[in-house]
Amino acid sequence: MLQRNRLVLCAICLAALGTAATATWKSADGHLSVSPTKAVAGNFGTWTVTYRVGSRGIAEGGAIRVQLPDSWHAGDRNSANRLQATDPEGDHYISSRSSREDVRLKTEVESETRDYLVKSPRPGLDGRLERYVFVVRIIVEEGELQDGDTLSVMYGDTSKGSRGMKGGIVSTPPEPILAVVDNDGTGEFQRLPDDPTVQIVSRPAAELRLSGPSALVVNKPATLLLSVVDEHGNPSTPFAEQVGLQVVQGEADVPPSVSFTRGQGWARVDVTPKHAGVVRIEATAEGGILQTVGNPMMVHESPPERRIYWGDLHSHSHYSWDGVGRNPYEYARDISHLDFYSLTDHSRTSEKGFTRGLGPHVWEEYAQLAERYYRPGAFVTLFAYEASFGAPYGHRNVYFRGRPGPLLAPEAATLPELWKALTAGEALTIPHHTGAFPGGVRWEHHDPEFQRNFEIYSAHGLSEAYEPDHPLAFEQSDFSAPRQSARGPQFAQDAWMAGLVLSTIAATDDHRAHPGRPHWGLSAVSANDLTRAEIFDALYDRRTYGTTGARILLNFRINGQSMGTQISAQNLPLLEVEAHGTDVIEELEVLRYCQTDGGFEVIRSIKPHALDLHWTDTDRTFREDSIYYVRLRQKRMVQNRIAMAWSSPIWVTNDARTNGDGRDR
Repeated sequence: MLQRNRLVLCAICLAALGTAATATWKSADGHLSVSPTKAVAGNFGTWTVTYRVGSRGIAEGGAIRVQLPDSWHAGDRNSANRLQATDPEGDHYISSRSSREDVRLKTEVESETRDYLVKSPRPGLDGRLERYVFVVRIIVEEGELQDGDTLSVMYGDTSKGSRGMKGGIVSTPPEPILAVVDNDGTGEFQRLPDDPTVQIVSRPAAELRLSGPSALVVNKPATLLLSVVDEHGNPSTPFAEQVGLQVVQGEADVPPSVSFTRGQGWARVDVTPKHAGVVRIEATAEGGILQTVGNPMMVHESPPERRIYWGDLHSHSHYSWDGVGRNPYEYARDISHLDFYSLTDHSRTSEKGFTRGLGPHVWEEYAQLAERYYRPGAFVTLFAYEASFGAPYGHRNVYFRGRPGPLLAPEAATLPELWKALTAGEALTIPHHTGAFPGGVRWEHHDPEFQRNFEIYSAHGLSEAYEPDHPLAFEQSDFSAPRQSARGPQFAQDAWMAGLVLSTIAATDDHRAHPGRPHWGLSAVSANDLTRAEIFDALYDRRTYGTTGARILLNFRINGQSMGTQISAQNLPLLEVEAHGTDVIEELEVLRYCQTDGGFEVIRSIKPHALDLHWTDTDRTFREDSIYYVRLRQKRMVQNRIAMAWSSPIWVTNDARTNGDGRDR
């Protein structure tokens, strides 16, 4: 991996010197070139990789094998786009030609599949076994190629009706094309020493984002972040416009406009609140075509003891066998404006020895990345990874408070063995997408010291309760392969009814190095400060809630105690909710579980149809130990998904001997 990264860096350095429409680097045994050298994310086109044969030639039976960068195959539904050499009229058709008319070539896509969207891994030229690896083999079946002849591979040949090849949907820096040659037909391939590079560039701006700190202090400047992305979530680097700013609620000083620098995709600007209350700011660009209102920011007279911080605790990059994309930390910080972030690539080693995800050979490099981007008070990174156990344990993300701890692959350990290897108070494990896969998750496998939170929502779908018709259910998600909700008791409500004391979080589970997408899940934590230890401690103490990605301010309390806590009540519980939406709050529901009811029931439904909500009431039907939580839904959808928030529960023990009228309970 380190060697591959060095190759990428070398390629980037060469590209920085300037490239024409065709980039060419000579090698000791011929040279490889590619034309064109760029693709627009998600656009169809044709790219030709040409090998000019060296002095050794290519004998009959010889061949060349070519591998484009992984990102060039990133398709919809978290899958790879199929490459194929069998259907000239179909998408992603690969063909070949040579400069000699008497030479007959055979074109193959190794491990070709009939599936248009590919989920399975395949071996690559660089020893990896991963989802986004495709190797094309061109065999000289008749004749031979001599010094100076050419052999070309057409990715997306349109000559017989194909639309071409769809470029990957993730923008990239220049990345190398790998190629190996068998000159003699012996089956022994040699690597070409120099690799031309190709790059995917973003599309025009399709979305404007604006966010600021959830907590501000009167007359103290704070920083707003504006970013522009294309329809695939890539930073729109061509954007170089002015964005207008206007305070639409509250009082604050903010510049009337901010200018974007071409090639960056984001800009920062200061805001100074003038009075306590809620501040909302609107941003517009391109004559109103791009428009957004930022998150609600609560202004305090003096610094609050605790503040709400936003983060994505679950996302992937090129380190995972099923991921692509680089620089997720920069995306989290500069595009999504997260306060904290965890990169959670898979720890997974195959039986054949291929590393499919994180292994010991990259663990130090991986941890160094998290450390490099950590800026206390500005941007927190947590050391983390994913251990994808099967049933009955389920997929778990592992987080460390300080130094990175042991890296365990699910093939080599069970969940109880993982817990045994961790240090209490220094690590957490959080289950995710239990509502669909793997089937058969069992809640009796529990360690309350390490398992203190639950990922209730991600891009895959909602794991709150079995409800396959819910708009956020796995059945409705277009993030990955079509899935069905599990019928077994493996949802959040099931875990709570089984006695597990878990707070809620949400996260994207993004696999394209684009953490913090505004419709795939975010976690909110209430912390004393923005440091690694404080964010971890907030998770450990269950001071959390989750949203679909909208930065909704949600404060749920019972008898003055915050969500995530266990309390005792001698009288009827006093329920309090304060919420400030990123859009009109359509409905707030209060849910309760007690043994008599037999399941969670909605005991209050409030329809405020307002941006801001303050609600207080007692539960007059309280009679026994109960679990309460609230969920909130906003009016408008975000990226074709409804916008919701889920509080953490409050566990209330009934300590009263009577119900207030003298009768025994």
